[in-house]
Amino acid sequence: MAIQVKSSTVQETFNILKNSKDAVMIDVREQAEVDDVAPAVGKFFPMSKINPETFGEDCGVRKDQQIFLFCRSGGRSMRVAQALAECGFQDLTNVTGGILAWQAEGLPLKKS
Repeated sequence: MAIQVKSSTVQETFNILKNSKDAVMIDVREQAEVDDVAPAVGKFFPMSKINPETFGEDCGVRKDQQIFLFCRSGGRSMRVAQALAECGFQDLTNVTGGILAWQAEGLPLKKS
């Protein structure tokens, strides 16, 4: 049975991350995009470097951990989520709207 990838708005995601000790958000955009603007929460791991088979070790996450995936608008992060689901990750959520929605909602950004 395939794992269902959930979806979450940026505000819902931010609230969960703020109140959870275990949930993590992974930004899968490329370095130049993250250098331009990045959320103040989460980890950065570019899609071009993701190997779903070794993602847990590479990124320091567990297969049963609540993982939110984030990109520019939600397309790339959904593709990564689907690939990770096929490799046994169980609690995957795609952040709809990505950095565009994050900025539009006025959520915290990293200082450049």
